[in-house]
Amino acid sequence: MNQDAEKRVAQRALDYGIAILAVGIAAAVRVKLSDQLQSQPMAPFFLAVLFAAAASEAGPALLATALSAAIAAFFFMEPVGSFMIALPGDHLRLAIFIVIGLGIVALTQAKTRARKREVAAQIQLAQAQADEIAQAARREGATLLGGILDSLPHQIAVIDQAGVILAVNEPWKRFARENGFAPSATFLGMNYLEAIRGAAAAGDRFASKAFEGLRVLLAGERRAFTMEYPCQTPEGTLWFVMNAARADGGAAAAVVSHTDITERKRAEEGLRESEERFASFMRHLPGLAWIKDHEGRYTYANCAAFRVFPVPREQVYGKTDEEIFDADAARQFRCHDGEARESKSGITAIETLKETDGVVHHFLVSKFAIADSEGAAKGTGGVAIDVTEREEAEKRLREATEKLREADAYKDEFLATLAHELRNPLAPIRNAVHVLRHDALAASSKRDRDAALLSMVERQVTHLVRLVDDLLEVSRVTRGKIDLRKQRVDLADILRQAIDMSKPMIDAGGHVFEADIPDAPLIVEGDCVRLTQVFANLLNNAAKYTEHGGWISLAAERLGAEARIVVKDNGVGIPAEMLPRVFDLFTQIDRTLGRAQGGLGIGLALVKHLILLHGGSIEAQSEGLGQGSAFIVRLPALSAPAAEAREQGAAFDTMRTSLRILVIDDDRDVADSQKALLEISGASVRVAYSGAAGVAALSLFKPDLVLLDLGMPEMDGYETAQRIRALPEGRSVKLVALTGWGREQVFQRARAAGFDLQITKPASLEALGEALEETACLAQR
Repeated sequence: MNQDAEKRVAQRALDYGIAILAVGIAAAVRVKLSDQLQSQPMAPFFLAVLFAAAASEAGPALLATALSAAIAAFFFMEPVGSFMIALPGDHLRLAIFIVIGLGIVALTQAKTRARKREVAAQIQLAQAQADEIAQAARREGATLLGGILDSLPHQIAVIDQAGVILAVNEPWKRFARENGFAPSATFLGMNYLEAIRGAAAAGDRFASKAFEGLRVLLAGERRAFTMEYPCQTPEGTLWFVMNAARADGGAAAAVVSHTDITERKRAEEGLRESEERFASFMRHLPGLAWIKDHEGRYTYANCAAFRVFPVPREQVYGKTDEEIFDADAARQFRCHDGEARESKSGITAIETLKETDGVVHHFLVSKFAIADSEGAAKGTGGVAIDVTEREEAEKRLREATEKLREADAYKDEFLATLAHELRNPLAPIRNAVHVLRHDALAASSKRDRDAALLSMVERQVTHLVRLVDDLLEVSRVTRGKIDLRKQRVDLADILRQAIDMSKPMIDAGGHVFEADIPDAPLIVEGDCVRLTQVFANLLNNAAKYTEHGGWISLAAERLGAEARIVVKDNGVGIPAEMLPRVFDLFTQIDRTLGRAQGGLGIGLALVKHLILLHGGSIEAQSEGLGQGSAFIVRLPALSAPAAEAREQGAAFDTMRTSLRILVIDDDRDVADSQKALLEISGASVRVAYSGAAGVAALSLFKPDLVLLDLGMPEMDGYETAQRIRALPEGRSVKLVALTGWGREQVFQRARAAGFDLQITKPASLEALGEALEETACLAQR
């Protein structure tokens, strides 16, 4: 008994010495790593307390806690060398350390008590069983004792002080039989301790641990012993837990039990493998993945996420976004976390982060709430992939789209400029035609021929002017928005104009052409130029797709309330399968090799569109390849008018005026031809070839009407108009803008500059007549 007491005293002294030594080592580490441990000054002392608690019982752990707190306060907190701590933060750290130290002591003590209770329970159970056996033996003998042991689910053996088996239960015997053990080796009288010694000598580390545990138990140094071990059987490896406890009664020295825990170990192994698979999956996942607790602190992150974090791996866990990232990034992360917790199905968002390389990366993020078994949110999870390249590609696509828009705008501007430039040469041509017409009508010789030629030239110039107008409306044409200028027209005149336009191509092909146009007026409501364009296109197609020396005809007639026009040829024809699609946009028919010819690209699709806009219809007929084709157009016909309008040139010729007109245009041909045309009507005309010259001429000439070109160099038409309006003589003058731009392009600016009227070049006789008439009316008031 005295020896046991001395051993206990010596052990306790050793435990306290170990605790003091651990604290000393912790203090030395704290001094050595003072720079690295500024943010965690108590970390080494936590380890000292943990070590003292693990190595002994509560007393040494309490000593380690108190000694650590004293050393930290005296040597490592301000003021150094005093226990009077100055900083509130150090007070808090010291208090937290003491609380945690006491918690460690309490946990260690609880663990020790639990272990003791378990051992005591086992001993108590074994003792109860032994008592039961002894009582049964005394009462009922060996049969009752065997029944009790056999009823237990564990494999139980009772051994004496030398390790000899005194008794075993039926599960022990059954296990031995089923796994091929000899009865003499595992049953009564066999030295169980020596059998384990032999296995340990053969190198079985589990046998070595079992032998040492039983030896210490039988020596009285411990009251209980527990270990887990594997056992190889014909059915595979089984796992058991071995519990041994002292049995201080009679010959029995200890009770040994073995319990099969194979299913539990398999479940643990499955859980471990599942965790390893999860870790491996996350480790190889190219995207970022992380988990945060309900306070937003990181509890897990995979390797890809750690590569993005701006802080080392060891500084991530337990930290929030605000402690890791910049304020802007943390704000957006926190906002999306909140949305994910509120959403039942999670959210998807784009988040940006400026990484350590200085480049702003874009991530496609999916975030979701993590709930406990009761459905309450206890954190958030998220995965993300870097979509910076996709974002950059979308940005480049947007930039390319914007460049295409700019290019389209430049194209429209180019076409408008082209149309404007084309109008300048057309203006003097038209003016010259008007003057020649006047002279031709006044002359007696060759009057009819010259007038006819001039009418043809005028029609072609008018047609060219309308084609130029189409350039200004190219965007409307491509969207199917073509404005028609409808009026009552004689379809016979339109057909003759179309024939005039197509005759050069028909003659070049050596074709025989026949026209059957009624003498009586065939009145329709339509756009003269567009209808001429339609029939000229049909005739041109016939000429292009008919072999040299072929036959083409055009016939027109009135059938009830409609006009019917048929254009036929004996050309290459149209395949039957192409007839339903011949009017589709962009449809092309390879009618003969090498016969494709260029043109305006209007095609049959535009022909059909124009006919439909006139309320008519068109159909194509052909017997097939080599059988020719026919295009039949039907238009609503109107009743013939009582009298036709007078010829345009004569109408202008009969208009007489005594107005004083100032023409200002930097293009001398335009200005001079305009002067000649206006003088025919009897007007007094003065010409100025620049804006400054026009302003100077205004005071001297005092005109009633000013025709002013907008696009002049140096002083343009807008500035010239403003200067004219600023003069006393210019306040009441009729100011008319002449421009090659479309009306809608300059209308607002022309009005603001002081213009009363706007005429598009080349000015038509009707437009000039209206301007003269309005000016004359103003002059009479």
